[in-house]
Amino acid sequence: MRKLLTILAGLFLLYIAVSVFLEIKYPIVFKWVYGSARIIGKPINANVYANGHINKYIKVYREKTYWDGKNANDYIINLKEFDKYGMLKFINIDLNNKWIGRPVSTNEDDYEVIDGFLFQSDVSYHCADFRDDMKGYNFDPHLAFTAKEIKFNIPPNVLKFDSVRIELNIE
Repeated sequence: MRKLLTILAGLFLLYIAVSVFLEIKYPIVFKWVYGSARIIGKPINANVYANGHINKYIKVYREKTYWDGKNANDYIINLKEFDKYGMLKFINIDLNNKWIGRPVSTNEDDYEVIDGFLFQSDVSYHCADFRDDMKGYNFDPHLAFTAKEIKFNIPPNVLKFDSVRIELNIE
């Protein structure tokens, strides 16, 4: 009986240690466990060009449903490697409504990539359109898309590039 209590105490301490580690390193995991975050998935197969040159560091994720369960036709672009000011870590492209925006929050509590999977909180789901003069950039990105390609511009002086083209490798 004593050995069983020792094992249970050890497992409990291990659980506490793992929980503290996850809360510090990946706080969005607890939001996911409690239902205020979701997993978008792994990056899709796409060729991304920045200023006309292929860029293997920009990742594209496909969002097929909104938080309310309705069908979505959105793509989320991960630009963490290029965002020096913390304003465009992620971009949301909504093809149904024909707009591009930035999430209202992109900190680790609201957006995180863990083992290639993109996690998104219910807060970061809300975006400000680039064209909005208060919360966006007051900038028209000239979004153009077909079934196999998405093209748009980035506001000037925000990233190291100002245009993006995504070739979707649809199978």
